[in-house]
Amino acid sequence: MFLNWVKKWQTLIKLVLFISITSLAIVEITRLFKTISFDKIEEILGELSPLNVICLALFGFMAVAPMIFYDSILNKELNQKQTFSYLLETSWTINSLNNMIGFAGLIDIGLRYSFYGDKERPEKSMQGISRVIPYFMSGFSLFTLISLVLTGLFPLSIGSKQYWPVLLGASLYLPIVLFVSNRKNWAYFGQLGGKTMLSLVLASALDWACVLSFFLLVGYILGYNLPIYDVIPLFMIAITIGIMSMIPGSLGSFDLIMVSGLVGLGLDKAQALSWLLVFRLFYYILPFCLGVVLFLKNMGGRLNEKYLGIPQKVIEALSSIVLVWGLRLFGFFLIVSAIVPQELGHLPLLKELSPSTGQFVFQLPSIVFGVLFFLLARLVRRRLKFTLMLANVLSVTSLIYLNIGSFSLISSIFLIKLLSLIWWKKDTFVRRHYIYAWEDCCKDIIYIGGTLFLTLLLLGHLNPHHVFKLKHLSHLVTHWIHLLGLSLILVMLYILVLRESNQTKENFGEVFDKQRYQDFIATIPNINLDAALAYLDDKYLYWYQEDGQDKVVFQFAIDNNKCVVMSDPLAQSGYLEKGLSKFLEDAEDTNVSVIFYEINQEITLLLHEYGYDFMKFGETAQVLLDRFTTEGKQGKKFRTVVNRLESKGYQFQVLQPPFDKKLLNTLKEISDNWLDGRQEKGFSLGFFDEKYIQLAPIALVRDKEDKVQAFVTFLACNGPEEASIDLMRYHLRTAPNGIMDYLFVKLLLHFKEEGVSLFELGMAPLSNVGTEKHSFLQEKVAYLIYAFTNRFYSFSGLRQYKQKFNPIWTPRYVAYPRDTWLILDMLAIYRVDNRKVKRLSY
Repeated sequence: MFLNWVKKWQTLIKLVLFISITSLAIVEITRLFKTISFDKIEEILGELSPLNVICLALFGFMAVAPMIFYDSILNKELNQKQTFSYLLETSWTINSLNNMIGFAGLIDIGLRYSFYGDKERPEKSMQGISRVIPYFMSGFSLFTLISLVLTGLFPLSIGSKQYWPVLLGASLYLPIVLFVSNRKNWAYFGQLGGKTMLSLVLASALDWACVLSFFLLVGYILGYNLPIYDVIPLFMIAITIGIMSMIPGSLGSFDLIMVSGLVGLGLDKAQALSWLLVFRLFYYILPFCLGVVLFLKNMGGRLNEKYLGIPQKVIEALSSIVLVWGLRLFGFFLIVSAIVPQELGHLPLLKELSPSTGQFVFQLPSIVFGVLFFLLARLVRRRLKFTLMLANVLSVTSLIYLNIGSFSLISSIFLIKLLSLIWWKKDTFVRRHYIYAWEDCCKDIIYIGGTLFLTLLLLGHLNPHHVFKLKHLSHLVTHWIHLLGLSLILVMLYILVLRESNQTKENFGEVFDKQRYQDFIATIPNINLDAALAYLDDKYLYWYQEDGQDKVVFQFAIDNNKCVVMSDPLAQSGYLEKGLSKFLEDAEDTNVSVIFYEINQEITLLLHEYGYDFMKFGETAQVLLDRFTTEGKQGKKFRTVVNRLESKGYQFQVLQPPFDKKLLNTLKEISDNWLDGRQEKGFSLGFFDEKYIQLAPIALVRDKEDKVQAFVTFLACNGPEEASIDLMRYHLRTAPNGIMDYLFVKLLLHFKEEGVSLFELGMAPLSNVGTEKHSFLQEKVAYLIYAFTNRFYSFSGLRQYKQKFNPIWTPRYVAYPRDTWLILDMLAIYRVDNRKVKRLSY
């Protein structure tokens, strides 16, 4: 009945068990910090050589390792076949947590059932566990028997001899267990085979032999040479009383018996406490810390599957934040620690130098390592493959430096934990390409510069007579030379590491392929007119394919780590979201930040789901040609413009490509005159290029002498429903006033006659941006730019000019990642929009 209830609610029981053990672990860790003096541990370890500390850590883990045999035997009893790695991790978790927390065996039984129990046959699992677990203490019973013999054979202290009844009672445990196990009619605790009994007894004997041996080893390394026949009975008496107290880890009762016993054997109280502290640290605490990590990995993995991977994503996000800021914090303290005066007498090479120079040479690595840890945090944040190598080298050299002369426990443990976390996340460090982004550079300058500035302030406060009261010129020169040398070293190392971190030069995107592009846009029914800008060949293209067929294409330019996408992507029906998702994923893997420029509302809202912020950048003007007319009162202003110029002999003409060289030279002359020494702009605008002009018709305005005074180029992607133009240029000195208006009116009439329904007049940047009370802050800032830059570029004048054609205004947006700085994103847009034009395929 009970087991049926367990089977029904096993998922809930496991969840409660997970929460309970996690809570108990937190409580136990908190209690450890209150009951154990880490200053005392650091003082003790500081007196030991690094080799002895490493030996203690190694043998402490080896002393816990034999407990794995328990779970190996248990799985055979349950007919379970676990992988060795899973068995190792789960067994370590169970035994290390049980050593520290215990909880009357509930941790022991609960975790074993959770990790090894059969969901379909819970009763069989509980029976197997109940038969095996009692033997885990059989080795303890054997050693209490040995201790009882030792109390009779050797002249032990009176304090130990008086506890012989305790040893006798504990030694009877194994015979009782053997009796119970032989009960063939007992489903629980009985029916255990003789071979399994022997295996369990031997495993337990090995386990307790390792515990005793490690305790004796700790005393030997600390220099406390007491007779083994005195220490073993004392240890077993203390363990027995600790078990009877049922206190987790036997804290208190075990310590009281051991301290009083060791004092009785000739040690002073401080020595006895140091023995116990070191034993607890390396046998209980460090294995327990590893056990907690493995518990979260294995038990948390099951909960993660249950709740659709959400817990893992939360843990990964939090661990990344903790790791990055942990590395920065460590770097901060390394730099700040350089202001603390150090005693250099124990370093033979440095004591020969002057105090000032020797101090500088000794503390220089602290500052260098600190700066490099800030850089390591940046590379971790960007998930570079180079991170692992840098972390290993930097951690090892830092550990050596930190422990020169004396052992630095807290710093070493903190650094080892950070390195362990890096290795735990090693599978995330997969990127080989890295561009040091403007945001990254600015943030690191703030972090490192702020730390160095704070360090100088503290140095000035603690040592004002050294910093602010330099009376001798030689001292001042020496300090400035040190500062200059330090700066050069930091900059050179920083640049060197950054260069090494960028292991490969990955090209994101492809250069323009005219035939491939034309074949693709032929499959798009309602093409975006900005698609024609790809023919300029000044941008890269990113293709999304399925089954080897092009489905989506993006056109973009790269500046620093900014990928500025021009206008809406071109996508076949049903593939936009897939293509966008893949594009952003590949950009992230290449450490490229994507900005979308002049996109429509649909794309903007879609990007918002990917964590993008956005701001309105302006509006596009579109004229409905069926409403446009030069007749009647409404068209009088247009009719007047046309009549005035045509009465002077000017005429409008549309020509189809190809164009001869003579005409192209004429157009080039007009274009150069119109530019008047200014540089051509590309990216979002067309520029004069013969190959580009040959792709579509052009319209000319000739005077009465048949000389070309102005021209416009049509977009190569004009369709039957929608059309627009690109270059629109006239001769500054010979063209008459109003020639632009004449060109526009004649163009609108031409496209209306061709049956086109919509003519696009282009963008009015920052039009109607930030003018409303509840507009975004960034849009209000953009409005200020709009207001104050009218003296340089008439944004409002551009809108007013286009407004005379009564267009429909459609908003266009800029979308940018939430973790970037808008001002730097806008700078990237400005730079790609104003860079020197050139074809990429030349």
